[in-house]
Amino acid sequence: MELDVVPSSILFAGFILLPILLACWWIWTAGHAFAVDSIHKPSNRINSASAPFNNKAALSAAVLLLIWLIFAAFVGHQDWAHTFDSFPPPGVRAFIAVIVITIILALTRPGKILALNTPLWLLTGFQAFRIPVEFLIHQAYLEKITIIEMTYLGRNFDIMTGVLALLIAIYAYKNKVSNKVILAWNILGLALLINVVSTGVMSMPHNFQLIETDKPNIWVMYFPFIWLPFVLVCSALFGHLLIFRYLLACKPKPNHPV
Repeated sequence: MELDVVPSSILFAGFILLPILLACWWIWTAGHAFAVDSIHKPSNRINSASAPFNNKAALSAAVLLLIWLIFAAFVGHQDWAHTFDSFPPPGVRAFIAVIVITIILALTRPGKILALNTPLWLLTGFQAFRIPVEFLIHQAYLEKITIIEMTYLGRNFDIMTGVLALLIAIYAYKNKVSNKVILAWNILGLALLINVVSTGVMSMPHNFQLIETDKPNIWVMYFPFIWLPFVLVCSALFGHLLIFRYLLACKPKPNHPV
């Protein structure tokens, strides 16, 4: 099955640029968090030129993310990823694999270090990247590449997570929001993420398709759109899990840079 519409240059570039920017953010965050962990002294001076930075950790994160991006791009160019005659489709199986890896990374030592040594306001505000994601998906709908169900005009309400992330991050930066509010928002954001992923899978043209659509929902299995589930969704999930780890640890520490 092939895409029947050629995306615009702006849409194509958007789905390349945003995942790369997110990868750079994680590299930068890893460098700071692992540096703080190595000196056993939580620090939030991430806006300062003198802030500690672990080059080795940043390089390791860069290598991992480069492999991740290349793997997803490879899958997006394979014919087997564009077949939907089984359930789950082969491309979705590959996606499930990277989801499992994401969860493992979040629940093991790397996730703990990132969660406990990154300011909570920053972990929260990071999720605002979902706002431009939703605008890109909407543009894909306008170009007749995706279906309305995948946009905020249909079944996708993920933009709420991004908007609330900005507001909560501002109050968290000023220490004016409780952990209970952040926990409630985090649960909501994770639920909305699961909702849009479920919508995408249920509207694909396989034998167990539950959502009837005007056209087959296959675009996310083609490059660069495959970076939406494989990179953007995994980043959002990873961020939510890190916030859960932070809140469960209940270790008081400053929420803003000095």
